[in-house]
Amino acid sequence: MSYSHEKRWAGLGALCVAMSIITLDNTVLDVALPSISTDLKATMSELQWIVDIYILFFASILITIGALGDHYGRKLFLKIGIVLFSLASLGAGGFGAAFIMPSTLSIITHMFTDSDERMKAIGLWSMIFGLSQGLGPLIGGFIIEYTSWHWVFFINLPIGLIAFVYASWILPESHNKSAKADIVGMLLSILFLFALTYGIIEAGVKSWGDFDVMVSLIIGLIFCAIFILWERRCSHAMIPFELFEKRTFTIPSFAIALIVFGMVGSMFFFSQLFQTVEGYSALEAGFLLTPMTLGVMIGSQLAPYVVKHYGTNISIGGGIMISALGMAVFVFTIDVHMALWAILSGFFVQGLGMGLSMPPSTDSIMGSIPKAKAGVGSALNDTTIELSAAMSIAILGSYVNRIYLSHIKEMDVESSLAMALKTSIQSAHSAITSLSDVTLQEKLLDIVDKAFIDGVYHTMILGCVISIISGILAIWLLQANRNE
Repeated sequence: MSYSHEKRWAGLGALCVAMSIITLDNTVLDVALPSISTDLKATMSELQWIVDIYILFFASILITIGALGDHYGRKLFLKIGIVLFSLASLGAGGFGAAFIMPSTLSIITHMFTDSDERMKAIGLWSMIFGLSQGLGPLIGGFIIEYTSWHWVFFINLPIGLIAFVYASWILPESHNKSAKADIVGMLLSILFLFALTYGIIEAGVKSWGDFDVMVSLIIGLIFCAIFILWERRCSHAMIPFELFEKRTFTIPSFAIALIVFGMVGSMFFFSQLFQTVEGYSALEAGFLLTPMTLGVMIGSQLAPYVVKHYGTNISIGGGIMISALGMAVFVFTIDVHMALWAILSGFFVQGLGMGLSMPPSTDSIMGSIPKAKAGVGSALNDTTIELSAAMSIAILGSYVNRIYLSHIKEMDVESSLAMALKTSIQSAHSAITSLSDVTLQEKLLDIVDKAFIDGVYHTMILGCVISIISGILAIWLLQANRNE
């Protein structure tokens, strides 16, 4: 059928439904982590891998799949991705997700040619992104409360069916037949990302000077160097490095990376803190994370107004700094039993900052890329999101684990109990609550809870400081770019 311009907003709805499958899947697992850790006796590093292995594979192939989508058809690849993702959420989910995500923004770029409308469309896209991110823990909590954590991997089937039918009916097809896929670059990126991530995660358990850690990091850096050299020489490189010479691409990309880094880290740690340390159920933990969703929704709707009246730099940089305020709330209030107002307000403010920053950042990135390469541009944006999520779990998880273990090593307990305490906060609670001495139980629980909270506390301080500095730099550098 010939595509009608009037159908573009309905088409946006189809893209948002398709994209929500991925974001729901990325966060629905968060509230399941304590249950998974308890049932599978998973260590903190294993929990990090449970989340990261999917994200890393997804991020590694995104740009290549985006280029193939440009060549063969963005709508076609979107539909293929929905089918793959729905049929095999756990096994082929990362592969299917890589077909879906680049297609959404690239199709938006083709449907909305007016810059103001595109900004509004991307704002709605970002709002749904945030909404589905927030609903993930809530849905996951409901599933765990009334069934089992195993079922969190199957929620994509009904949503996938709706998205496939909706997309088939309403979306236009678009191509760029000259687009080529960089398979060598994709393979090199997989090698260096997995090697670096392994080294970072293991450093949290062992040390940065450990032989295995150092070898893994060196291998990762070598493959990273080879990847950069290849990309510089390849005529159809998956990452056009000349884009990074544009402030309107580089700074918004960094802004998105920073926002996602903080959001994913918060969800990863607070889900465990709420359930294991504070004793909330999975469903209650999901509800406690939802204010972030509300904040993203409001911020996304305010972003076009802020951009129009105050500039892109204020919306992006200001959003980052507002997100830092949300982390600051946690810095000053985090405790074994946090006040409910602190939890709700902290996540709301963090989400508000995300909502203000992400739509103009995404719009700026897509506006910096030639329309013919919309799929690759979308994939670059999405890769930034996914790599930031993966690195958040790896780096912050390693940081928290090192602080937690430094406290645990000082405890004078028998070897079998010490091993359980070192495994994870969930394993520590299970081992301690099985002790017959109630007084000893209370004493040990207080120590391990404070050890875990100390790790999260220092993570929030680090994130808060980095975000404030980055927000100021974003405002200054993007303003300088406007004045040039």
